[in-house]
Amino acid sequence: MQSDLPLLIMADIPPTFRLADLSVSGKMSEGISLTPSQYQSRDRLEVMTGGMGFELIHYSAEEISQNLSIADLDHIFCEASEKKLAGIGIKPGKHIGAAKHSDTVNRALLKLARYVGQSVNARTIVWRPAGLHVGFEYFVGSTDHYISGGPFPVLSQIAISETAKGEFETSGLSYFSGQEIRITSPDGYEPNEVVKRLVRIAHDIATNGKIEKKIETDGFVRGEKLLITPQTDGSMVEVAIVADKPQQLH
Repeated sequence: MQSDLPLLIMADIPPTFRLADLSVSGKMSEGISLTPSQYQSRDRLEVMTGGMGFELIHYSAEEISQNLSIADLDHIFCEASEKKLAGIGIKPGKHIGAAKHSDTVNRALLKLARYVGQSVNARTIVWRPAGLHVGFEYFVGSTDHYISGGPFPVLSQIAISETAKGEFETSGLSYFSGQEIRITSPDGYEPNEVVKRLVRIAHDIATNGKIEKKIETDGFVRGEKLLITPQTDGSMVEVAIVADKPQQLH
């Protein structure tokens, strides 16, 4: 399986299925054109949508099980299937690969994933940069507003975990910005309050790019400060919440 393949659509696809069987019809398929790929060694399609080129790659259930451990991923509104599922991978074409982090390309990729997923009755999707395994219905709902021009869907494309020290950090944000976040808080802050702030900061970095210099700024509520310090190589930014008492974010 290709290392630069960010998204997999998981479905109970029959062995006889070919990508050429996908139907380009209905409202979701507007502006999408499918062309057989020049690569004849496996089942591929080149796709044009919004003037951007993407590639679809069909993987059998056996190929998926040999190359990807679904059970080891973070499951979001889904569970690892007991039955082996086939997959359809989607990746930006070579002409837009360098712009994979942009909202324009990301929106087009997610819209294409929704169309393909609905065409094959997808059960889940795998977002590989963050190691996320997401229920397809949740994926559709969480990306709907973003595809229409709304805010970045942090929880469908960026993983958040707690460290042994009680810090929270992201995984997968670097796909968009080249940078991850680690956040700390004073005693008394509830974990969900820290995560709310982390989600907002992750959204800002995913949309506007990495933070390159040390910043002290007002927090998200009165009486709160954020100390933001990127590591020397820029791959991680440390965020410290500073406050006299815990604050709730509404």
